[in-house]
Amino acid sequence: MEYSAKIYSRIGELMQGVLPDASAFLVGGLPSRRWYSEAVLQSGAAGDPVNLPPKARAALNLLERQVGLHLPMEVRIELRSNIPWGKGLSSSSTDILSVLCVANAFLKTELSPDDLYRIAAQVEPTDPCLCDDIPVFYQHTGCRGATIDLPPVTLLYFDAAPGTSIDTLAMPDNWDPGAGRFFSWLLRRLIRAAADADYGQLFDAITYSAEYNQQLLPLPGFAELYRLAEENHAGLMVAHSGTVAGVLTTPDRAAELLPRVEALAKSREVYLEHYNSPYHQTLCTVFPAR
Repeated sequence: MEYSAKIYSRIGELMQGVLPDASAFLVGGLPSRRWYSEAVLQSGAAGDPVNLPPKARAALNLLERQVGLHLPMEVRIELRSNIPWGKGLSSSSTDILSVLCVANAFLKTELSPDDLYRIAAQVEPTDPCLCDDIPVFYQHTGCRGATIDLPPVTLLYFDAAPGTSIDTLAMPDNWDPGAGRFFSWLLRRLIRAAADADYGQLFDAITYSAEYNQQLLPLPGFAELYRLAEENHAGLMVAHSGTVAGVLTTPDRAAELLPRVEALAKSREVYLEHYNSPYHQTLCTVFPAR
């Protein structure tokens, strides 16, 4: 028997910060249909799952200990991914979660997505890649908060630092005094703007978070991107622990803004992702291949 779980990435974050109680949070980035990790489990195959990357292997060990079951030695898991590492595209989260999904299905343990998030978060801060909605998410515990329904938006993005890769675990977390109050206010503003389909307030809130993150992870060309977003009443969205950056706009303005974003990208490929909320579909379906 063969199982396959393809988990799609998140593109950066709409917002990331800390709340007054010192809990770190993020508002999930837009789900992509371009970047993915796929775990393929084969039973009766030669080899064993120890060939997985260290983080995925650690997560699998945690799942096995939690449920008190182990994959038999004749089971092999192969990971296939097109996600570049260290760019803010959920490469580690999708690897880990796809492996957890196929193991969960094979072992018939019926763990929920929330259970899998909590396991993944014990390995490293995780992204909410098992569903298409936009949650407030506590990446260090794997717990979900409220879901935010965005109005239709389009993201035009590119790699702002091609020669750089960011290790999530090495990111500084030395928040300024008062950061909790600032992000509490900013999160409320984003939630209200999304509910009202107020693009101006929504894009401003996302841009504020990107601008604040420059204190922790400066991106080259940020000032030019910021100016482009401001001049066009768009949002500036970044990967808060990666090198992806882009402009968030209404779908009707995407074609107009594309050549200006391409000019800033300087021959680097610019990607477009369209989002019509709400999706609310699961992305962690496991397919028995045969």
